[in-house]
Amino acid sequence: MDPFTLRRIESIMDGYIHQKVPGDLKVSVRLKHEIVDNQLTLAEERATSLRNEWERVDIVQFRFESQQWKVYAKNGENTWSFVEIISPSEDFERQLEQVEIDREGLFWKS
Repeated sequence: MDPFTLRRIESIMDGYIHQKVPGDLKVSVRLKHEIVDNQLTLAEERATSLRNEWERVDIVQFRFESQQWKVYAKNGENTWSFVEIISPSEDFERQLEQVEIDREGLFWKS
């Protein structure tokens, strides 16, 4: 991923995370993202009963492959599987929007 695209994606994710978690919940729930090579993983962290410790659950992974963003979700074996109902797209924001809508309940579990 080129530096411009990387900065753009970081900015999009920072804004998304800021809006997604209400202020009063930020002491117990937080969203984090990490980019490694051409993969961005979004995870939720919740405070544990131990002071200053957080439990992490991966929510979604976006992979930039063949100049398109593909969306992956964790399956029953806790490995990443391509989400076929979300078509690959050059537009990262479109993919993030599809994850937010989550019509199939793959990402935002209660």
